Amino acid sequence: MDASDDIIESAKPPKPPKPSKRPDPGQGTSLLRQAVVAAAVATAVFTGITAWETHQERVNTEFFYCTFAVDPGPNPPPNSPAKKLSEQLDC
Repeated sequence: MDASDDIIESAKPPKPPKPSKRPDPGQGTSLLRQAVVAAAVATAVFTGITAWETHQERVNTEFFYCTFAVDPGPNPPPNSPAKKLSEQLDC
């Protein structure tokens, strides 16, 4: 008998892994994932609402300036601020 055979035969089988103390190791990861997804959805909704409100306010402001503030009258002076604003707003 060879010395290497003697070592192999006397080796003990590996011990099974010890059970985890946590009841479900995937539970913490799942909760974290759900929290991150919920935060991302809330951020997207908030950003969309803010963008829509900003757009609506700009439309209303442009309407206001074009309707009331930029009324140059029948014969506006060529370099009046009202005429410049009217050209910038494309009224």
